[in-house]
Amino acid sequence: MYRTIPIKAKFSEEEKGFWIDQCQQANSLINSAVYETRQRHYAMLQNNSDGFCVYWRGDELRYGWKTYHCKTTYPELDKTLKYNPHYKAMAAQSAQQTLKSVGESITSYNGLVKTYYRGEVDRPSLPKYRKRGGLAAVTFPRQALTWKNGCFYPSVSKETKPHLLTEITLQLPDFIDSDWVKEVTLRPYLGELWIDWVIDDGKQPIEVNPNLDYTQAWSLDHGGTNWLTGVCTGGQSLIIDGRKLKSMNQAYCRLVAKYKQGKSEFYWDVNLDRVQRKRNNQMRDAVNKAARFIVNRCLNDGVGNIVIGWNDGQKNGSNVGKRGNQNFMVIPTGRLIERLKQLCPEYGIQLTITEEAYTSKASYLDGDSLHKHGEKPNGWKPSGQRVKRGMYKSRDGHIINADCNGAANIMRKVATQLGLNLAEVGRASLTVPQRYDLFTRLNKSYRKRCLARILSGQATSV
Repeated sequence: MYRTIPIKAKFSEEEKGFWIDQCQQANSLINSAVYETRQRHYAMLQNNSDGFCVYWRGDELRYGWKTYHCKTTYPELDKTLKYNPHYKAMAAQSAQQTLKSVGESITSYNGLVKTYYRGEVDRPSLPKYRKRGGLAAVTFPRQALTWKNGCFYPSVSKETKPHLLTEITLQLPDFIDSDWVKEVTLRPYLGELWIDWVIDDGKQPIEVNPNLDYTQAWSLDHGGTNWLTGVCTGGQSLIIDGRKLKSMNQAYCRLVAKYKQGKSEFYWDVNLDRVQRKRNNQMRDAVNKAARFIVNRCLNDGVGNIVIGWNDGQKNGSNVGKRGNQNFMVIPTGRLIERLKQLCPEYGIQLTITEEAYTSKASYLDGDSLHKHGEKPNGWKPSGQRVKRGMYKSRDGHIINADCNGAANIMRKVATQLGLNLAEVGRASLTVPQRYDLFTRLNKSYRKRCLARILSGQATSV
């Protein structure tokens, strides 16, 4: 399976100077390619009688260049810029990879032109120039890397090599085999340099895991204070606490407000780089821990399905107030779903993402009908209601956890599709869920125990 492993780079001063220069050359090469693309495109429009037009936009009469496909391709850019000084300052294959990124942007632009004329998107624009003197990512395919003396030696331009004060090497992490490496990208990120190792470890996705029961499932409902609330068809329930994440985001917002006080909206400095980097690392750590915890829980319980309620675009343009935005909108649930998409095939777990309309209002114990968004019939009313924060009261007066009620309804939406058995999901499992703290509760012994269970299951299947 292909995967990308980001590692923070540790270079000497000489090596760091070399890589910064390479990133600057890549940035300038991209600008040169964008300039060449725009010049060719507008020359084509000038030669076209319909290239410049006058049109109405609402009540205004406007004029400008008509939106056409850009005919410039990567081979043309490579042939034209082959003798560019920025191209020569980089290794040939690295420079080609940089130009390919511009070619991919042109392909994306051409795809948007088609959808623009169908009225699906706003008017697209050609690839734009990067900031002058900035840094761009530098990519080396496997052919441009030489494995020697326990490290990789990337290709270096003939014009740059005589000026080097030291050999340029890339230290491979201990947990990566040299035969796995397919590509290496060195990129700037918030004032630091990172190395992205693209590897293929040879593992294949598992279609069916004989140790898992595919009539069982864990259903997850996402929120704020309770980041994830899970209900299992086996009768268990849990809550992954989100209060620590909310605290981290609030601390981040306070520091950003402090450093930006009295400055313009676009002000940025080294301190803001540090604050942003720390917050991103914390969120990434939480996503990885939550995804690993969910997968391990499924493997321990022998559960073959994970069901998550998620409405596409539900956070786009949402405004629930300053406090609500800090407590809910910035919680990285979307990134967690993407991480689960990567992990689940590795163990044969089936991940199902379904829309969650009316799952919080409907009563699971009373079997209320569940409709898709916009399809609710007139006069539909739920049998129960929320009586307090976190408490749901059914028609018969039974009090259950409101988030567990939502998670159970999410599971009920796909029960027929997945063939799930919901017989053991009752009032007992929805009342008092077990709460877990990702940062303090999950110690090393728990992770080792899960790993031992996984390895023993794999040995049994073999």
